[in-house]
Amino acid sequence: MAQRFIRCQLCGMPHPAEAELCPVHLKPVVPATRVVAPPRGSLPAPPPAPAVAEAPHPPEAPGVAPSPGVPSPEAPLVGRLLQGRYRINGLIAQGGMGVVYDAVQVNLGRRVAIKCLHAKYARDAVAIARFQHEAVVSGGFGHPHIVEVFDMGTLDDGAPFLVMERLEGETVTARLRRERRFGVGLAVSVARQAVSALVATHARSILHRDLKPDNLFLVDRGADTPRVKVLDYGVSKAMSAVGDPRLTRAGFVMGTPSYMAPEQARGEADLDGRVDLYAVGVILYETLCGRLAFGARTPAALLLEMQRGPPVRPSMLRPGLPPALDALVMRCLAFERGARPRDAATLQRELQLLGAVTEATLDDDDPTEVTEVPETFRRSETGAEAVRVFARKR
Repeated sequence: MAQRFIRCQLCGMPHPAEAELCPVHLKPVVPATRVVAPPRGSLPAPPPAPAVAEAPHPPEAPGVAPSPGVPSPEAPLVGRLLQGRYRINGLIAQGGMGVVYDAVQVNLGRRVAIKCLHAKYARDAVAIARFQHEAVVSGGFGHPHIVEVFDMGTLDDGAPFLVMERLEGETVTARLRRERRFGVGLAVSVARQAVSALVATHARSILHRDLKPDNLFLVDRGADTPRVKVLDYGVSKAMSAVGDPRLTRAGFVMGTPSYMAPEQARGEADLDGRVDLYAVGVILYETLCGRLAFGARTPAALLLEMQRGPPVRPSMLRPGLPPALDALVMRCLAFERGARPRDAATLQRELQLLGAVTEATLDDDDPTEVTEVPETFRRSETGAEAVRVFARKR
C-alpha cells in the first residue's frame, strides 16, 4: 500500500499522514488546504491571525538538544519523528552496515539511541535477520553489562530500526587510540565486566563471536571506573541449537580476524564459549601492551601466524605485570581450546582472584634500556595510525 502524506501548513513539507508533530517546528501538524484564488483586487483586508498555542514539549533528558539538527546524506533521518514518538536529534556514529542516531522518546522525555540499517541493506534478508536477532538477544537479558534494546520498528522504506539505551562515553577502541594502552587496573576491570556479560549469555547458550574493542563501550562515571557495556550481538550464535540458517553456516567465517580463535578462523561449526574467552584474551593483551597479539588481517593469514607459535608474553612488552595476570592472558590465547579456561564462569573466578592488580615500579634512569620492537601494526578495523610498540630489553 502506498504511503500517505500530508503537506504541513507550517513548514510546507510533506509528512507521513499519521505524524502528530511537525518535525521541523515541533508543533501540531496543520494540513495545508488548496483554495481557489479570487479575482485580483477583490480580497478584503485579512483579519488578524489567531495566536497558535504551541504544543507543550515533553521534559527533555539532560544533554538533549532542544531542537533537532538538519538532515544530511549521511544522516537523512535527522529531524524526523518515528512512529509518532521518537524524535531524531542528530547523528552519533555510522558504520558499514548502518547508522546510530541521538533521539528522544517524546512521550517519556527519555533519551535513546536509534540504530538503523543503511538503505542498501533494507531488503537484504540476512542483514535484517541479524538486526532482528540483535534486538531479541540484547533485549532479553536486562544485564548491567549488555546494552539494552527497548523497542524495534520499521521505517517508511521497510528498513528496521532498534531503539536502544543512550550511552555516554566512548568505545575501548577510541580510548586506545588516545592512550595506546590502559593502566593495569582498568584493563583487568574491562575484562572482568565483559566476562560478566559472557557468563549471562553463555548460560543461555549464546556466543557473541565478535567481541572486540569496537564492541566494548566505556560508560563514563566521572571519577569511578567506567562501566562496560557489550554491544552488537548481531552475529551471535546459539551453541546447542541449529538456529536461523541465514545468520551462519558451517565453513562461513563470521567475526573480526584479529580477535578470532583458531577454530573460528577455520570456519568450524562446533564452536563453544571458549571462542569468546579467546577474544577476551586478545583484548586484555591489547589493552595491556598497546598492540595486538597477532596482526594478521584475514582468517587464513591469522591461522598461519598462530601456527608459527604463541605471541610474545605481555610481561616481555610490559615488564612489571603480575605473573598471574601474564599467565592468564597466555592461557586465554592458547591455540588449543582445551588449554583455555573451561568456561566464562571459570575465567570470571580467575580474574577475581587477581584482586587489586598493580604493576611493579621500574627504574627509568638508563634511557638505553628502552628500545623499539622492529614491528609496526595498523588497526584495520578503525584505520587508526600505525603504532610503534616499545619494550624494555630483558
